[in-house]
Amino acid sequence: MSEEERARAVEEYGQAVGRLRHSAFRNLRTSTANVAIFFGVVSGWMIVTGDAEPATLVPMSVSILGGVLGISTYAVRRQPLARHLLIGTVVLAVVGLAGTVIASQVSQ
Repeated sequence: MSEEERARAVEEYGQAVGRLRHSAFRNLRTSTANVAIFFGVVSGWMIVTGDAEPATLVPMSVSILGGVLGISTYAVRRQPLARHLLIGTVVLAVVGLAGTVIASQVSQ
């Protein structure tokens, strides 16, 4: 294998890895956003139908906010901002879900 062929193979390999990383991040972002959106919709539905207890209103509102951030990740295409939104989505979804579970356990 000549030096030129080797350099071309290394460049093609690097491009393939870059495409794989890009698609993996896109799939992770989509899945994470969908989970946060789902939690937000369920929390919103429980608040609207009156199934939420007063102690769980604040954590459910946080879940709704996480769902809104999850929706916003679909609109943003720039990588640094998309990552920051994704981190905020995950934090709000986890805090909202954990807060809802803890508040419902304490109120029983």
